[in-house]
Amino acid sequence: LPQSSISVSKEQRNKQEAVEAGPSDDYDDDYDDDEEVPSQEKPEISDNALLETNLLTKDYIEQARASEQVTLKCDVSNPTSKTIIMWYYNNKPIFQDGNRLISDPRFEFNPNFSLQIDNVQLADEGIYSCQLLPNQMTAKIELQLLTPPRDVHIMHGSKTINDTVEVQEKDRKFVLLCSAGGHPTPLITWAYRGRHLDEENSHQMGIKLRKEFLEIHEVQSQHAGDYECMAQNGIGNPISQTVTVVVRAIPTIHKHSSYINTAIGENVEIVCLYDSYPAARKIQWLRNDEIVQQSPGQTTITNDHHNHHNRTRLSIKNIQQKDLQAFYCKIENELGNASSKTILGLAPGAAHLLHSNASDGLLHTWWKIHSIQQISEMQLLYRGAETKYIQVAAEISSYDQNTDGYTWTIRKSIRLPEGEWFVAARARNTEGWSSAESLPHRVQIRGAMDNIQVASIGGSSGSHRTHPALSVGGLWMMLLLLSFVKSLVY
Repeated sequence: LPQSSISVSKEQRNKQEAVEAGPSDDYDDDYDDDEEVPSQEKPEISDNALLETNLLTKDYIEQARASEQVTLKCDVSNPTSKTIIMWYYNNKPIFQDGNRLISDPRFEFNPNFSLQIDNVQLADEGIYSCQLLPNQMTAKIELQLLTPPRDVHIMHGSKTINDTVEVQEKDRKFVLLCSAGGHPTPLITWAYRGRHLDEENSHQMGIKLRKEFLEIHEVQSQHAGDYECMAQNGIGNPISQTVTVVVRAIPTIHKHSSYINTAIGENVEIVCLYDSYPAARKIQWLRNDEIVQQSPGQTTITNDHHNHHNRTRLSIKNIQQKDLQAFYCKIENELGNASSKTILGLAPGAAHLLHSNASDGLLHTWWKIHSIQQISEMQLLYRGAETKYIQVAAEISSYDQNTDGYTWTIRKSIRLPEGEWFVAARARNTEGWSSAESLPHRVQIRGAMDNIQVASIGGSSGSHRTHPALSVGGLWMMLLLLSFVKSLVY
């Protein structure tokens, strides 16, 4: 090759060496500033920055199960001989740069500055701090044990309730708070007198539930009783705590029979379930206006408890004609008194509706009536919203004799036009007619057209054609025909 093609001038060599050497103060004066030469400069990095010691671990939560081994991180970049690591548990020092400050052998300081805990226990829960000195950098690690619910308790205001809390009737904004430990955080549910409280039944009782809070905005005597708080988190078994709320009020009688069918020579027990706080100071039974006295072998009064309520029972043996009258249960405390009335008689008891259903304009009903005496006749009574009762005879389908006496089962079906109806029943035995139930049962009879409308709407979703029988004109014809048939039948 020609010498000129392979020789490199001194000037070019100087320029190349200047580029490779980086910026310099003694560049050649002949260097062409406008000449484009690819830059090979690199950003300067401080040696101090490369060797800086930092705490890399950020605050976090560590979860573990009991008896496991757990390691809490403390990552440090570029540690030096001057680096000191302090470990704290709930602000109490436990390790200083590997030097043990506690006696518990389950805790170990690892060479990578992490903290190891063997056979971790519930008592080890808390806040652990890893501190880098002398930089004064700290990371906090919260150790949580995955455990079943624990330490459930109920509070009213700032006071923990262990058994009973007392409130006044008509008090406003009565609040119970239930809390429990454990991880995950337990779910809190409430029960009242053994029955789970959900949104619907708590609303009916005037109780508002807000997670762990139970609120009553106006206390009534019906709110007295046992409240149970249950905590569960999917680990282990749920646990609960129960407190009794007592409402200072006049006594409340919850249940009694207004009428009892009996017979001469039979034995009868009249029962009153009631609540009273303050405690009842006087419990009496009266026959009309006369106080009933206990008589061995004839009359017995028993006071006890049943299904979360107080109870008083009057037992009368060998019923006589003089006993066929009204008896009163009277409960009195320091705030007032309450009473209930029960009549003993020979006529049948009130008819109770066991079951009913309606289809195709027919109402089917099943009734229960108590009568020691033979029932000879049964009637069903029905009326519309604005009409008088109409009586129809019913058939006696069966009767059973059990420990409570005689229970008669009656069935009756009647055809009713569509609309709202009220039904009741009564029976007659050898001593006379029973009274119908004081509150008739409301039923709704749907017309035959309801089925037609459902059929016309519920056709195949893949077709938009209208069946000729269900066209607008055909539907009107069917309406007119049904109206004409109803006028003939009724």
